[in-house]
Amino acid sequence: KRSRGAGWHFWGAMATSGAPHMRRRIAALSLAWWRFTRTDAAIHHARTMGTCANCVVYDASGNLEDTQEPIHEMMTDDVVHARLLAAPVNPADVNAVQGKYPSAPTPPAVGGLEGLFEITKVTNATRGWSVGDKAIAINSTHGTWRTHGTFASQGALVKVHPETDVAFGATLKVTFATAHTMLRKYFLETCERYKGSVVVTGANSHVGRATLQLCSAWGIRTFGTARDDREDWKELQQELTELGGGTDMCTVVPSGSLRDARRASSYPPAVLCVDGVGGDAAREAIAILADSGTHVVYGGMSRKPVTVGAGSLIFRDVSVRGFWMTRWYKEANFSEVQAMVDDLVHLHREGHLVAGAVVRRPLCAESVREGMASPPRGTKLLLVPQCD
Repeated sequence: KRSRGAGWHFWGAMATSGAPHMRRRIAALSLAWWRFTRTDAAIHHARTMGTCANCVVYDASGNLEDTQEPIHEMMTDDVVHARLLAAPVNPADVNAVQGKYPSAPTPPAVGGLEGLFEITKVTNATRGWSVGDKAIAINSTHGTWRTHGTFASQGALVKVHPETDVAFGATLKVTFATAHTMLRKYFLETCERYKGSVVVTGANSHVGRATLQLCSAWGIRTFGTARDDREDWKELQQELTELGGGTDMCTVVPSGSLRDARRASSYPPAVLCVDGVGGDAAREAIAILADSGTHVVYGGMSRKPVTVGAGSLIFRDVSVRGFWMTRWYKEANFSEVQAMVDDLVHLHREGHLVAGAVVRRPLCAESVREGMASPPRGTKLLLVPQCD
């Protein structure tokens, strides 16, 4: 099976609007175009011209396969061509393949919600882009598990500094952006700086590590929790403490020990919890929040619900909120997205933010299948093209 590609999604969207006779004509044209571009002749022509993208596609049953899509040579001023530098496999990507992610494109579709690209072709009239520019893809319906792609020149890509580390740039849109936006929205914009501390459950997760680093860069003290049922707990505890700015800025304890750590600490009151775990970890974090504190849930790694006692809601005025980065991208304007990316890249270039450990694998269906079957512990799977 071959993926429908960006052309199908564009015409398919057009076919849902306009007058009935126009919808019928557009739908017919989109289907004819999709069929033509997937013919053996079109694929053969693309291969011989060196303009075929290797992609990893999933179907409605969650099956993964390698396929190829032709990259059309016809250029207009409103599109750019780009090649993939790296794209991660995130938990949300796995959910999309399994049919459990709310905003995933209709299968068959190219997988991948984020990735770092390099611009390879523009027209003389293309505004804002030059060959060699690095960019992250922010259109989650396009699919980033592809060696090459055609993107709209405005609104689909966000430029990053040319010296941005590949692993950092490839994981910026989800991991670092989630931590950055939650802290901005629920701490920096609502609390006076240095007047409160932050609790991070699942501190050893990728978003947890990003949160610790951002808090350290902004002078915010943190409590981090993680499971200690591992042989390298002491090494992990030290590593996370250093990410959070050292023992003066960050206290990392095993799950279940948070109340004792709070009582023994001289940190300011905990006014925010960033929770990617749920279950018992969430319950103990809510218990140490200050009055009118906020508990923000962005994930549920424990697969257990977040439970809140009536007393916390009534007498302590604790708020519980959910956060979904995809919704933020849908609601934010492009200048807000660009400002967030610029801030993260600036902190990265100053040495405040570093990507976590990654395992690089060739961009192919087998790499994704292996990563889904045995997720690398403590590291992120990064797909890289085998050749240009």
